[in-house]
Amino acid sequence: MPYEKVVSGLLISCSLFVARVAAADAKQCVTQNNDGADRRAEHHLLAARDAYRACVAEPECPAVVRDECDAALTDLKTAIPTVLISIVDQAQHDVAGATLLIDGKSVPVDGSAMEFDPGAHELVASSGSLSTTVQLVAIENDRNRRVELRLVPPVEASPLPALTAEPPRPAPRSLVPSYILGGVGVLGAASFSYFALSGHSEFNRLQNCKPNCQPDDVREVRTRYLLADISLGVSVAALVSAGYLFFHTPPPAPSERSALSLSVAAVPGATGFSVRWEQ
Repeated sequence: MPYEKVVSGLLISCSLFVARVAAADAKQCVTQNNDGADRRAEHHLLAARDAYRACVAEPECPAVVRDECDAALTDLKTAIPTVLISIVDQAQHDVAGATLLIDGKSVPVDGSAMEFDPGAHELVASSGSLSTTVQLVAIENDRNRRVELRLVPPVEASPLPALTAEPPRPAPRSLVPSYILGGVGVLGAASFSYFALSGHSEFNRLQNCKPNCQPDDVREVRTRYLLADISLGVSVAALVSAGYLFFHTPPPAPSERSALSLSVAAVPGATGFSVRWEQ
């Protein structure tokens, strides 16, 4: 009797243990199914497939849950995008032994289709000094898209042209002083003509009264001739100065200011002429 009790106790313990294991397996199966659904919603299709495969592989997984996982696996077979990648040189020849990095991870290139999660991926192919980088956007349900990675030599930086300092451009020549002196020259010429003609007219009138002409009349004629001579001198000096400034004087610096001051004074018995250039 004691032996039978021991055996009975062992059978009961084994049954409870198996039941607990089965319950644990069923719970894990449900967790895997839920995890696969979450990964599928996040477009992590490869991780979702692994979760669904683990769910189907559980022997104690409830039939309802296993059927859900199996249906999800069938959908993922066409949903996961695949790409056929070839690595060629500039002459369109396949490059043997080239290396390929997908999102920083090394992947063998054997001509078979490669699976991707939907979204952007960086492909870096290289062979010796040749390389290329391509941004690939994988699309769900896109099957066996062909992508060609063409290797190119590194871009050599071309030397920059030597920078030469551009000589400063001269400031534009100011023509204002030349115009002013030119105007003074014209006015001097007009003044010379007026005083010369009027003085000559008065001189002819004195021919009729000499030698008894009035001293004031004689002084008036001399004054007119003197003013004519002064006007002629002013005109010549102004025109010569205007020409010199126009053709020979270098342009002033932009910060410099120049001013021309000219005055002519003529009264009976006294005359004056003044030109002053201020900088």
